[in-house]
Order: sequence, then structure tokens, then C-alpha cells
Amino acid sequence: MNSCGFFYPDFLNIIYNQLMEKKEIVNRIELINDPELNDFLIYLTQVLSYSALTAKSYGEDVAAFLLFLKKANKPKDQVDKETIRMYLLDLNIANIDHASIKRAISALRHFYRYLCHYKNFANNPFETISSPKKAKKLPEFLTFEEVTDFLDSNKKRTDFLAKRDQAILELMFASGLRAGEVISLRTTDLDMEQRLVKVVGKGSKERIIPFSKTAKLALEDYQEDLRPRLLKEKKDEGILFLNSQGSPITERGLEYLVKESALKSGFSLKVHPHMLRHSFATELLNNGTDLRVIQELLGHESINTTSIYTHVSFEDLKKTYERCFPKAKITNEDNTMKKAVIFDFNGTMFFDEEKHVASWKKFAKDEFNVTLKDEDFAENIHGKNNNAILTYLTGQVFTPEEVAKYAEKKELSYQKLCEEDQKNLHLVKGIKSFLSFLNSKNIPIAIATASMKPNVDWYLKTFDLLKWFKEENIIYDDGTLTKGKPNPMIYQRGMKTLNCLPNNCIVFEDAISGVKSAYNAKAGLVVAVERPERVESFKKMKEVNLVIQDFENLPAEIYDFLGVKNQ
Repeated sequence: MNSCGFFYPDFLNIIYNQLMEKKEIVNRIELINDPELNDFLIYLTQVLSYSALTAKSYGEDVAAFLLFLKKANKPKDQVDKETIRMYLLDLNIANIDHASIKRAISALRHFYRYLCHYKNFANNPFETISSPKKAKKLPEFLTFEEVTDFLDSNKKRTDFLAKRDQAILELMFASGLRAGEVISLRTTDLDMEQRLVKVVGKGSKERIIPFSKTAKLALEDYQEDLRPRLLKEKKDEGILFLNSQGSPITERGLEYLVKESALKSGFSLKVHPHMLRHSFATELLNNGTDLRVIQELLGHESINTTSIYTHVSFEDLKKTYERCFPKAKITNEDNTMKKAVIFDFNGTMFFDEEKHVASWKKFAKDEFNVTLKDEDFAENIHGKNNNAILTYLTGQVFTPEEVAKYAEKKELSYQKLCEEDQKNLHLVKGIKSFLSFLNSKNIPIAIATASMKPNVDWYLKTFDLLKWFKEENIIYDDGTLTKGKPNPMIYQRGMKTLNCLPNNCIVFEDAISGVKSAYNAKAGLVVAVERPERVESFKKMKEVNLVIQDFENLPAEIYDFLGVKNQ
């Protein structure tokens, strides 16, 4: 038996150690320590030759169910449809997504088949349980402004492969090509004079697609300059796009190329090849192109496949509605001109840094015997979500349930410290009048905080925030923010919630990771709210436009940016 209580033979001990080296944890499997589950894992790896990671995934799903049975005092061989129904209800209450529930049912169905075949169980209660239908996932796409920003930023690159990458990106957006179609293109497939490209799509069906003038220029630049250099001494086989070794690009290589182009050009959003195809189709649809024409350009066999692009943005729907019903138009406000303000909360609207430091230090020591130093906070604690902080403290990856459990302990300690210091339990000086001013000018406002819901609820109650903010405009760590600050995700979500372009948003922040997040989200104005001893260091940061100490006597630049007169 190993240290975790598993009855693994030697080869599974090796697998287990490999998983632990990758900081993979098997908390549920350890906790339940069920001999039949252990045998099932051995069966998966030894008999069915499943990988260690797949077996671990199955094991965690089964272990979660066995823990549920243990809590309900229900033996494995007495599970019925009512038991399963209650378990699925628990998963739904916990906001487990459909894909995870579907995977869990599949794992349990497989587990009980094993029990019936090898452990003499009478029946498989999961055999007749239907998996939840997979939600129809809408394609990810970039707006025309975002694509333009991406292509313009990438055009400024000066590295060796920049011209090839620009030609690929321009062509993919201009013609909506699949990844496989791009890497298969030959130089003879291009008609530069007519700006047409011949594409061989699925089922070896050919179609002719036009491309833009900018794509033409990029293609000519690549073919005349870089492509001959990539070929070097190699024989020219006619493949249009080549890798750095002069060989054809693979699909995986194209994915990497697009991802790296975004990173190299400083574009803040994650991009993949199919996203450019989706953006092409969405832009055509938003500009009134008939769905049948889009079907032909994309090479779809069925119009039903193309119809998924009928998701248009709220603004497009609103513009169409207002064009058809002009009397229903309430405002002449142009979204491209609308300004908005997003606030971080902790350390920005409420000076609570000492309370957070004290509660995190106590929590880290009590739970993990880790001693946090003051210098740990600037880069690794302030502005980070709870999941990232827990990983920093332990080097482990936690489940959402574990993150919620630990976060609740820490936040209760933090709230207690705040409530014991009633003298300082108030919003930052000047913020109330500033919020009221923004409301009076109909300037949309939001909060973007790394806190989880229990803390957000406490903030709402303690500071009466709904006096100024709409509840739907308070963005927090609800489990779907997979990347914490300095990643731009939280501020991009805030901007989308307020339906405002990034360069029209002011962000108020106090943390290093926070101002970097706002900068990466391309906020038009990043304002750091800092204590006096840190003002000068924040002024030196390229990500910061202004530094203030509170919200009284705000700089004129803020009001100028918003296009309103000073209070």
C-alpha cells in the first residue's frame, strides 16, 4: 500500500508518481479509498490500456459519486434511479456544467458495467440514464474592430516570419478558410489579378472565393520576399505557406502560428484559426449578406450548419430594430462614443489592504503551514483570484468545490477583521459623490473584483452599493473567470457587460496585476488608486496613465476623457 492508501501494483505506483510530479491531485480518490474503485482503475489501465490521466478522470468522477453515497448512507449495490436523480440534482445545484455531468454519467455507467461483470453486482443503474444534451456552443468570433486591431498590430511586427503570418491572417479573415484549406493552398490557386483563391474543401469540393486588397498586398509581399528565403535550397513543390524550415505548415503548426501572432503583436485576446473563419462569416451576416451566399463561401453542405451564424450582437439587433421602428429609439447615443467606468473594489473603493494581508497570512499559516511575507503580496496575492492564490500557496490544483471551501474560511476571517474596525469600515473618501455624479450623467459603471460571491454579497450589504450599481454590472469570480489578473479577461467581461469599446473605458485599480489587466484589456485610461508611499512607483509603470490617492478633487483628465464638466 502506498502513502495514499492505494493498493497499486508497481506500474500504477509509477503512474501515480508521474501525476503527482505534474502537481495533479487525487483528493476524492484518496478520501474514499474504495477497493472496488481501486480495482476499476487497475482494470482501465492494465486491461483496457487507458492512460493514467484518463483513468484519474474516471476515478475522480466515480469517487465523487461514492462520497455522495457515503453521505447518504447508501450502499453501492442499492443505487436506484431516485438516488441518481438526487445526485444529478446536487451537481446542478453546484453549477457543474453539462459537459462535466455527461462525463460523470459515462464514467459511472462504465464503473457499474465493471461491477456487474467482475464483482457480481445484479444490475447497472446507470444503463438507462440519459446524459444531458450538450448545449449548442456558439462559435467564438472577433468583432470587425477587434480583427482590425489584431491585423494592424501584427503588421507592425519586424521579426523574420512576420510577413508570412500577416499574409495568412489577412487571407483567413478575408476568405473564411478552414485551417486544413489554408495549409493545402498552392501558389497556383491564387489569381492575384482578380483577387480570387481556389479552395479544395471537405469532400474534395472546389470553390472560388474572393479576397481583399489588403490580403493581396500581404500575399504579394510574402511571395516576393520571404517565401523564396524560406525555400532556401529546397525544391519548390508549390505549397503556398511554408514553415521556418521551408516545409509545408501542419494544422497544429497553423494553430501555434495564429496564437503566437496574437502574443507577438501584443493583442490581448486569445485567437485560434477557426475564430477568423467565424469572424468572416459573422461580418458578412452583420452586413446583410444572404445566408445562402455565406453557405457557398464557407463550403457548408447544409444551410443548417451556416444558420448558427445568425447569432448577431445586441448592438446589431438594436440598430436593425431602430432602423425599422425609428419612433422606438430612445437615445441618439452612439455606442462607439459611449464612455464607461469600471472599478476594482478592494484597495480601490475600500481601503482594506491591511485586512486582506492579515487574513491571508493567518489563513496560509492555519491551513497549509505557509508563512507569507509582505513582499509576496504585490505580485502573487493582490488582484489574483482565489484559485491562483491557493495554487501559489501550495503548488497544487484545486477543484471548484475546494476553492469555494477555502475561500469561505479566508473571507469570514477577513470580514470579521473589517467589522471589528468600524472606524475604517467605509468607502474611500470622495467615491460616493463621484458615483452619484456618474449616475447623474448616465455614464455606465461596473465593478470588476477577484472576490467570490459571499464577499460580494457582504460588500453589497455593508456599503449599500446597489444605490449606484446595477447588480448585473458587478463582475466577480463566479468560477467562469478561468484567468485572473493580469490577464485581461475580467475587464474585457466588464467592458462587454457595459457594451462599451475598450478605448472608451476608464479603469480604477490599486494592484500591480490589476493595472496590467486593465492595460492588457486596452482600457482607454488606467487610473491607479494608491497610498502616498507608492504613488511614485506606480507613476513609472507604462500601464498607468494617472495616479490618485482618493476620489476627491479628481484630475481634470478624467472628466475630459468622459466628456463631462467637472463636478
